[in-house]
Amino acid sequence: MIMIYFKFYLTNLRCDSNTRHLKILVPLFPLWIIGALCVKDIPISHIVAQVGHPTYLPCDISTTHEGDFVHLVLWYREDLGTSVYSVDARDRNFGVAERWSDDTVFSNRATFLPDKQPAELGVDHIKEEDAGIYRCRVDFQIGQTRNSKVNLTVIVPPQKIVILDNFGAVQNDLVGPYMQEEDLHLFCDVYGGKPSPTVSWYHNDKLVNNKSTVIRNGLIRSEIRIMNLGRNDVHSKLTCNATNNNMSMPLSSTVRVDMKLEPLEVNIIDANQPLSAGRKYDLLCKTSGSRPAATVTWWRNDQRLVDAKETRSSDGNTTTSILSFMATEADAGKNLSCRAQNPIMRTEPIEHRWTLEIQYTPETRIQLGTSLNPDDIREGADVYFDCLIRAEPPVYKVEWRQQGKTLNHNITQGIIISNQSLVLQGVDRKSAGNYTCVGYNTEGDGESAPFYLNVTFAPTCKSNQTRIHGVAKQEKANIMCKVDANPSEVQFRWTFNNSAESIDVAAGHIAMAGTSSIVSYTPMTELDYGTLLCWATNSIGHQRVPCVYHIIPAGRPDMVHNCTTSNTSSNSFSVQCTEGFNGGLTQSFLLEVRESNSQELRANLTSPVPRFSVTHLESGALYQACIYAYNDKGRSEAMVVQAGTLRQPEKQLTSESDRPRQHMKLTPMLSVMIGVFAALVIVAVIVMIVLRIQHSHVDDQGKSHVEDLGKPTKAIPIQRELRFRESSSLLAEEKLPGSPFRKLDTSGDANESDEKNPDIIPQQISAGDEPSEYLRKRRLVSTIETSPSRNLLKHPTVTAVGGHGNYVGYCTIRNGMPLHELSNLTSKHKSCIPVNAMSSQFQPMVSEVYDGGICTLPRQHWPNQSVQSMTMTPPILYAGLGVVNRTCPGGTVLPKEVEARLAGQCCIQSHKDTTIGTPLVTAKRESSV
Repeated sequence: MIMIYFKFYLTNLRCDSNTRHLKILVPLFPLWIIGALCVKDIPISHIVAQVGHPTYLPCDISTTHEGDFVHLVLWYREDLGTSVYSVDARDRNFGVAERWSDDTVFSNRATFLPDKQPAELGVDHIKEEDAGIYRCRVDFQIGQTRNSKVNLTVIVPPQKIVILDNFGAVQNDLVGPYMQEEDLHLFCDVYGGKPSPTVSWYHNDKLVNNKSTVIRNGLIRSEIRIMNLGRNDVHSKLTCNATNNNMSMPLSSTVRVDMKLEPLEVNIIDANQPLSAGRKYDLLCKTSGSRPAATVTWWRNDQRLVDAKETRSSDGNTTTSILSFMATEADAGKNLSCRAQNPIMRTEPIEHRWTLEIQYTPETRIQLGTSLNPDDIREGADVYFDCLIRAEPPVYKVEWRQQGKTLNHNITQGIIISNQSLVLQGVDRKSAGNYTCVGYNTEGDGESAPFYLNVTFAPTCKSNQTRIHGVAKQEKANIMCKVDANPSEVQFRWTFNNSAESIDVAAGHIAMAGTSSIVSYTPMTELDYGTLLCWATNSIGHQRVPCVYHIIPAGRPDMVHNCTTSNTSSNSFSVQCTEGFNGGLTQSFLLEVRESNSQELRANLTSPVPRFSVTHLESGALYQACIYAYNDKGRSEAMVVQAGTLRQPEKQLTSESDRPRQHMKLTPMLSVMIGVFAALVIVAVIVMIVLRIQHSHVDDQGKSHVEDLGKPTKAIPIQRELRFRESSSLLAEEKLPGSPFRKLDTSGDANESDEKNPDIIPQQISAGDEPSEYLRKRRLVSTIETSPSRNLLKHPTVTAVGGHGNYVGYCTIRNGMPLHELSNLTSKHKSCIPVNAMSSQFQPMVSEVYDGGICTLPRQHWPNQSVQSMTMTPPILYAGLGVVNRTCPGGTVLPKEVEARLAGQCCIQSHKDTTIGTPLVTAKRESSV
């Protein structure tokens, strides 16, 4: 390349120097002579193009002189001798130069590209005939004409490639199938291609052979050989490539090798596991390595099993077979095999064998002891059983059952269980029944067929029979006798017994049916009532204890008792009673329900048992339920039960606190009113507190003054217990002669309310009460207030009204008896006793009553204008306690009209032996609680 360029440079220099001389010497010399001198050594470039692809032929149109430009560009192909393409820029700008292309060569496929460096002639869709040497001639305005050559080589890729086997058959995608250890021989034929292509073989992308042979012009062949094909060659890839350039992808053809192979392996999944009898299994067998896919069959010993389904993998290499198998006990020890075979190769199949192990629930059977006769087992005999068991795996427990109920080892009851044996000692009729044995293993439990143990015994009387029969005279009665017997072939004998005689019943009156017998009996006289005895006999023996039936005159049943009600609702209730004697006949029961007020019948029910449920009643009503027992002879007395229904629920308003409160808006006016009201309340409370303090101070002074006045008297303990509710100033005024009872006038109106108070009830002690009874009642009394004139407390003597002084008192109804009931405590004592004796006798009692602060005597106010001089000692104050003075000089008594009025208002008690003394004028006497 260096030499070429160097030569090209020298040529240019030489041409330039010649041109310069010619211009000087011969300016008008034709230009073609200059071009002829300059083409002696023309540079050449090589261009390789592929058929159908575009190519670009270079041509240098650059100028070397300032102001020079291209006039004309001509392209020639040497084998034609004429131009094939031109660009004419004479008398015009090169950008709008005239372009021309030979239709026989490039036609419209060629385009000149002056903007390229160097400029190029672009040709689209190169054809094979476009190959050759092209010369580009460039004429300039000033400079020398320039020529350059381009050698265009057009490559034609291979057109076709074909793979043949050794028999000349065309192979497309898959070759074979070949047998294992067989040889493979293939040919690859390549058609076309210029220059001649290179052909090569690849085995799994690995080059194996690149040698080829020209068969004829345009056909080249290459071959490949693989010896001893194996399993690794299955689906192996064989590729033949043909190429003659590096600009395009090689022409290629690929085939894969197919082979016939025997099954490589076969396996039963999860084999050698124990199977349970009676259970269905899906057994899985897999085989692989066979081409084509193997056929799988199942065999039990030499018997083929057909209930199988096959599936194959996508590559055909693996075949799976699923067998639906039901295991049985008979399969134990048999061989289950899965066989796999190539259906084309006809070779011996391969198999996987499995010896079956079958597990099943125990199979049991009961066997009676060999020395026992099952038809001759009597009560009291010993019986033993054996349980024969066949099981896999072996049983871990054996259980015995009688009539489905498990038997437990119990020596005291005669039940002995040992291993697989059962012993019953001293069997009786309760031991009869079905016996089974049950064996347990991991598969479950197996129960044997029942073995019936037949225990024979002599007849006995059956329970739950009617023992008492009510029969009227000359009435025929059928008396049934039932017995238990085994065997059931029995004979009956009847006997009638009364207090006078015992007679066998004639056979003509006896009927027998199995283990039952009926005797027809008609009592004619009183002596025909008595007892019937029934005996039975079978092959085992005679009945030891007869069946006893009492024949009594028939009568009405007894009334029911112990009746209770239950399940009470708003419209129903239930009644249940205990039945009485049925009168010797079958009895039934009757219920009549009537409304308590109107006695209207609401329900009428009958029942064989004394249990009734009454419905459809009115709610909240009271009823009388009459229960009767009746039979053919009549009806019993009624048992009356009071019953009632519940009321329907009622609507009730909620309390004010539960109702939703409305939020009230606090306005300024409302705030002022609330403030004024609160101020008034506060002022009122303060005034009340001040008055209360002053009142308490006056009470304290009055109490101290009263205590001083009472010291000379003998009734100090009783007077100390008085609780004065009036102010002590009243006592002070009563002590002064000038102002007795003056302050009491103003309180008359207030005390009138006591008579209207419903809590104040006058009460007297009955004459028969003892002092101890009084004390018991007295402890229940909460408060008794009395207030006779305070003058009564300061005078040493007083005359009682009557022989036993009377006293009137009121008591609250909160707890019990008023204090004036004390007047009856000493009604038995007709004579007065001294005051001192009274004090000593009743002081403990009074102290006991009053020390606890239970009761106070009522207040009593006397008007000033009606009061005369009055003196009274404490005994008259407590005359109701029996404290009486035999001589009462100077005492004051009440007028008769006052006494009569007070007797109606204040419950005054008077005695016939009352002694009248100085009258005591009293206008009003009241009490308050």
